[in-house]
Amino acid sequence: MTKKMVMVMMLALSILVAGGAFAQTDFETMAKNTVTLDIGPTIMGALLSRFPSGEQGNLSSSGFGIAAQYERQLFEKFSVAGRFAYLDGKEGIPEYYISPKGIEEYTTLDINIDTFSIEVHARYYPWSGDGGVMDGFFAAAMLGFAYMSVDYSGEITGRGNSGTESISLGDMNASQGFLKLGLKAGWRINFGKSSGFTFEPALGYSFGIGFGDSIGQQLVDHMKKKYDASVEDRDEFIEKYNELENILFVGGPRVVLAFGWRF
Repeated sequence: MTKKMVMVMMLALSILVAGGAFAQTDFETMAKNTVTLDIGPTIMGALLSRFPSGEQGNLSSSGFGIAAQYERQLFEKFSVAGRFAYLDGKEGIPEYYISPKGIEEYTTLDINIDTFSIEVHARYYPWSGDGGVMDGFFAAAMLGFAYMSVDYSGEITGRGNSGTESISLGDMNASQGFLKLGLKAGWRINFGKSSGFTFEPALGYSFGIGFGDSIGQQLVDHMKKKYDASVEDRDEFIEKYNELENILFVGGPRVVLAFGWRF
């Protein structure tokens, strides 16, 4: 997955460098509205998909993402944009055999992670209208709200007060809201015209500040309260979910490959 991400980022950087060759017009004649669809989250979802198999069963993973944005040009060098983004990931363990305390057991477990965010972006075009290589380059700051939910379903073997037992997880879920912040830099490429088809490659980074207990902490508490069962390696379990939030689903590096229309 790391190699794929590096290749995508290198492609995006190459497009960014080439993007400066397309100039914009002055503010009076330029299009003021831009609508784009970003396939960056779609690529991220594809990177989540894997289908390994082994002697202990089959592990399947899948993901999907998409983002849409509307931008309004307020001044020649300044614009604001509203963006909606969605990303989900699913992991299924149809038959995974384990042997706690020497007893062979198996589990059927599905984990669904869904996230969406609503964001406001403020963009600055420092060289807009000069016709140079950097015409179309922008830097942006983002403020938004993100929501992440995790749902477990199926059956898993765990340890309760009575020893090893299987429990149903059909209604086990957790969710959390986040204040989302981020920065981004990229190019708006208009292919020689002030309106019509546009392409926006960009690179950015975002992070979230969670409200309330983390997803991992909620799941641990849920197991204890509802099933009177403990999670093995509790701290590691919580940290794994923190990493998912901070690196992949809410925060982390972002590659933008947005196609759209200016009018």
